[in-house]
Amino acid sequence: MTEPSTVTKRDVLRLAKDGNVRFVRLVFADILGVSKNVTIPVSRLAAAMEHRITFDGGSIDGFVRGEELDMVLQPDPTTFAIYPWAGSDGCEARLICDIAMPDGTPFEGCPRTTLRRAVDASAIRFGNVSVAAELEFFLFQHSDLEPGSLSTGDVATYFDFPANDRGEEARLAIVAGLEAMGIPVWASHHEHAPGQHEIDFAAMTPLQLADAILTARTITKHIAARFGLDATFMPKPLERAAGSGLHIDVRMDADEDTLLCAVGGILAHARAMTALCNPTVNSYKRLVAEWDAPIYAVWSERSVDTLVRLPKGTKGGLFEVRSPDPSCNPYLALATILAAASDGIATSTFAGEPVRDSSYALDARQRRDLGIIALPKSLRAALDALDEDHVIRAALGDHLFAAFRDAKLAEYERYRRSVHAWEHRAYLRLY
Repeated sequence: MTEPSTVTKRDVLRLAKDGNVRFVRLVFADILGVSKNVTIPVSRLAAAMEHRITFDGGSIDGFVRGEELDMVLQPDPTTFAIYPWAGSDGCEARLICDIAMPDGTPFEGCPRTTLRRAVDASAIRFGNVSVAAELEFFLFQHSDLEPGSLSTGDVATYFDFPANDRGEEARLAIVAGLEAMGIPVWASHHEHAPGQHEIDFAAMTPLQLADAILTARTITKHIAARFGLDATFMPKPLERAAGSGLHIDVRMDADEDTLLCAVGGILAHARAMTALCNPTVNSYKRLVAEWDAPIYAVWSERSVDTLVRLPKGTKGGLFEVRSPDPSCNPYLALATILAAASDGIATSTFAGEPVRDSSYALDARQRRDLGIIALPKSLRAALDALDEDHVIRAALGDHLFAAFRDAKLAEYERYRRSVHAWEHRAYLRLY
């Protein structure tokens, strides 16, 4: 079961006073994983801790759109943290909230509550579970004259340490800010592409990790701006460079057979999971046979381009899911990973034999003979797979499934109707 809070209302009020907090941001995630907040003066903090702060749920896509309904913010006391910046008149703090209905009952469309349910449901299959993550992102030079500039200002690659690199300085400041907020960082480094960086989070509970990712995306953008940089968690901002992933390491109390069944569940539900782990039209520009991105539902001990990797020589029930990208809603992505793994154990879905070499080398006949399925090549295909997967749909719940599906179908339709620069280059003068 979810561990009870060990931080009280009185603790939060004391921490706010000791930290010279002036404003508190009550943070929550919408169905797309975008961080939202209601900001209150610290004088209203006691009211917030008593669940007396509301907001209009009809203003948030996927909540109760089209209605005006005062939904309740329920702060989690364990998430109180002071932001790593301060004004002349005091500090800002944050509390991450669950969303409740006006009568206090949990809102079924709250992503955080959805992950809580998934953690509790999976506990009967593999006990306690911890998760870690590798979060990748790009830092581009900010330009008022060229909004959306893709200029990076460095030519570095894996693990480089270039001199006079604002991106390197910004990343270290981001890590320092995260640790100041109580988020444990294992390591950080420059990634493959110019301007691309990675921050690795230490193992924690699934809810803590989702909170950490939500927080990191906010902190990264704010601190990067102070260095004259624009941070983006877009999965594939550059056509001819590696995309950004969000690799998830899962450790559970399981023997080898149970672990392989958990992996089997991930592979079996991979197509539907992709809708949640890779939720934008841009996500599918990353899932191509380049730069170690997975394109098939296979596992390996060594190959880095498979969907799941079981690192050879590690102790305990550890596996890495390599498909998610940083645009996902971390609460929903983790909920579906846990649900798929749990179903694999419940149904004894063995993972099969591992891929020995690169999965890119598998031809159509080999894939057919081995029963290997390909990951969806578009958001629309992923949503079709989600429609057919009752396990993943159940993990989301009826409300959240319908709201997420509707929002993403509308997004795909906007994309489908748009005319892109590539079409101009290819067709404008040819026809």
